[in-house]
Amino acid sequence: MLLHQGHPIRQIFRARLLTCLTIVFVSGQVAQAQKQLPEGTVATVDGIAITYNDVSLVEDELMAVYGQLPEEQRFQTLVGYMVNRILASEAAKKAGLADDADVAKLKAFMERKALQDVYIAKMLMERVGEDDVIAYYDKEIKNGPVEEEVRARHILLDNREAADAVVVDLNAGADFAALAKERSKGPSGPSGGDLGYFSKQSMVPAFSEAAFKLAAGETSPPVQTQFGWHVIRVEDRRNRPVPPLEQVRDQIYQLLISEAQRDIYDEMRAKAAVDLVNMPRLSE
Repeated sequence: MLLHQGHPIRQIFRARLLTCLTIVFVSGQVAQAQKQLPEGTVATVDGIAITYNDVSLVEDELMAVYGQLPEEQRFQTLVGYMVNRILASEAAKKAGLADDADVAKLKAFMERKALQDVYIAKMLMERVGEDDVIAYYDKEIKNGPVEEEVRARHILLDNREAADAVVVDLNAGADFAALAKERSKGPSGPSGGDLGYFSKQSMVPAFSEAAFKLAAGETSPPVQTQFGWHVIRVEDRRNRPVPPLEQVRDQIYQLLISEAQRDIYDEMRAKAAVDLVNMPRLSE
């Protein structure tokens, strides 16, 4: 993210920490004038300040639209968006729309959303912390079930006859990687058919069943899957290495946050009278 780092809960619910982004001002007079502006001001529109926090919030709003832009370009685009928002909102006030019924409805909707976001964020920060992440890591990952992996190569072919021909050549002493580069139809062909390490669940069942029956250095007979015919050679077998906490911390936070958020809403629903009125029936 351009402006946000730190605690994943804050990232999700907009209570994010701001990184330092250097703004070079064109003169000492401008810098002196900005001492009177709110902290973190990056631009003004007719004296109305736009701050880093404003840009942070609009970044959340528009990440799906502008998220792929380079950071500097995204920042400039978001500031421009805020300039347009201020210009339009001030024009609306001058046009007498501040008390318009549609504006009132939208204000009420956005106020409820803001209350929801801030309340849930505070609840989650109380329920999910670093100790919870470490406890989950220790139980489920560091001391969790050991999963075996194999490292294998394969040659993917269109039919059984071509696969049988590869087996004949291998038995005659041909190099597996060289044959894969020459004959494999799969995307791993140019790299000698190398699939790297993988678990049993990560491949289609027929392929995994054949691969996990082989010892290191053994080659399978032709195996058919929905992708074609495979000749598989296992290079190595191992237990999956335990990733360090730093590598999986964010994923664990996301998981715990999702679980805690679901629990919070379940608890509130259990205490409330929720009556779905005039709901459309689902088509059968």
